[in-house]
Amino acid sequence: MRYYYLFWITLNVTLLTILSSAQAQADSSIPSPVTPVVELEDIHPTDWAFNSLQQLHERYQCLQGYPDQTFRGEQPITRYEFAALLNRCLSQLEETPTAEEEAMIERLETEFIRELAVMRGRVDAATARVRELEVTQFSPHTQLRGVVNLVLTNSSQAGENQETVLQGRTRLNFESSFTGRDRLLTRLTAGNSITPDLASGSGEFTQTHQWRGNSDNDFFLDKLTYRFPLSDQTLAMISITGGEHRDYQMAANPFFEDGNAGTTTLSTFAQRNPILNLGGGTGIAFSQEITPSVSFGAGYYTPEANDPEKALFNSSYSTGVGLTWDARENLAFSFNYLHSYFEQGDFGFNDGLDLTSPVVGTAIANETLRQFPIVSNAYGLELFWQPQEKFGIGGQVGYTDIKALDHGDGEIWNYSLSLVFPDLGQENNLGGIIIGAQPYLGNFIAQNFPKATPWHLEGFYQWQVTDNVSLTPGLIWNINPNQDETEADVITSVMRMTISF
Repeated sequence: MRYYYLFWITLNVTLLTILSSAQAQADSSIPSPVTPVVELEDIHPTDWAFNSLQQLHERYQCLQGYPDQTFRGEQPITRYEFAALLNRCLSQLEETPTAEEEAMIERLETEFIRELAVMRGRVDAATARVRELEVTQFSPHTQLRGVVNLVLTNSSQAGENQETVLQGRTRLNFESSFTGRDRLLTRLTAGNSITPDLASGSGEFTQTHQWRGNSDNDFFLDKLTYRFPLSDQTLAMISITGGEHRDYQMAANPFFEDGNAGTTTLSTFAQRNPILNLGGGTGIAFSQEITPSVSFGAGYYTPEANDPEKALFNSSYSTGVGLTWDARENLAFSFNYLHSYFEQGDFGFNDGLDLTSPVVGTAIANETLRQFPIVSNAYGLELFWQPQEKFGIGGQVGYTDIKALDHGDGEIWNYSLSLVFPDLGQENNLGGIIIGAQPYLGNFIAQNFPKATPWHLEGFYQWQVTDNVSLTPGLIWNINPNQDETEADVITSVMRMTISF
């Protein structure tokens, strides 16, 4: 049957006759709101109705196919369908018709007045229902994403008795969206993961599952952040708790950074440039896409914003900027700068979360500087090159200039080189080798302390057993721990199971 085609031809002729003053051609710079005729799978240039259908689309932009990219021209239509199609075409007219044209349009509308009224009533009812849902429903879209780490680990050092332990940490991430473009992240964490107390309590031995992992297995609010777009290229972030400088800075190495979730590297040191662990907590940040290959971000955080006497701007704080440049498809650079002020007792590479438990760096660097009010300026540079699909090379360096108020100046260094092996053995597996130096204190006023380089060597292999389960065996070797060459080396062996859902 040709009823469907005949309708379109009749409508085309009618519109061409009575609406000669209507817009003749849509602006080619504006995307068409309807499907072009050439994209409908069951319409071909050889079809007898092709030219009429194409002309109707080009003139009035009211041709609409089915979701499966078909037109179904042989299928009969009802009067309701005809009314809907007529209403769509009439709504596309942008110019006021003449009196004669209005009369002819009115005759068409009168002919289908009942069908148009029913159709508009259905649309109004659906619109009212959508508005009701928008008002009454708190979270239009919420997802639960969880990560569970079960880890068998042992850190051994000559002269110290460290037993093999079984540790665990669970993260529950509730991700809600109210507009489809924003995200409210509420993270609950529980675990019994404790960093080994070796080399005067140095933070060098912290593994990712031990970061915020010791709560006696009680859940606590680990992170509460809300991010929303200010424009197509600008994203704003508000952190009530758990804000980190990494939140607004894209990592040059896309394979290691996972927010210490325990799905990639073994150590927190290998996750990112350690200067990004200087400060955090409550604050605001934004990221800006300057070009498709260049992005910029900035943030401000304080660990004590909930204290009415100190609030957001009257205590320790850390503010930073970051720039990421994807120079080529397989080459990326990132640069970070952080300016911070730490009240006495607050300094440390601790993300501003647990001021007494640094997550990277030697005890000499963290504990020595906690004794003073500190002003610091930290600079970080990172690069990543992936010459082959299954091999990449990363490198980073960090320098932190320290000023202990009323005492003197100092400096902290860190650096590392990493080899990355994506899809090693099978798809979604990951291998990694990291060689570097944890943050260590160099010259600092007239104090005498060990200054050996605290080398960090790490190797791991993540085997993706299923879509939700991975096993990661690995080894970490710390030489000159706590930057003291008289300290025995610390060797950490790990077997980690990660369950994601």
